Amino acid sequence: MDRVTLGRLRAVLGLSEVGRLSDDWDELFGEANRTIAGVSANVELWRDVDSRGWRLDIELLADPGDSDVQDLLAAVRADVEAADVQVASIARRG
Repeated sequence: MDRVTLGRLRAVLGLSEVGRLSDDWDELFGEANRTIAGVSANVELWRDVDSRGWRLDIELLADPGDSDVQDLLAAVRADVEAADVQVASIARRG
């Protein structure tokens, strides 16, 4: 991922600007607390230092019903697609 793409992804997800692409050991590249589809969640963008793959971690701050969680995941996927970015995984933690 280059700087422009990273910036676009951070913008659509509302993520903070942390991490440096030039630093091989930086892993966290953005985080935000968001409410999507009525569900509050922490969203974090991570780079794996070994594989150079990217992932989004979503930590749910409430115990929403399954349909609410699916709405949140769909909204995040739509944001990622809007940024024209490929991520290895979008994982949720409850």
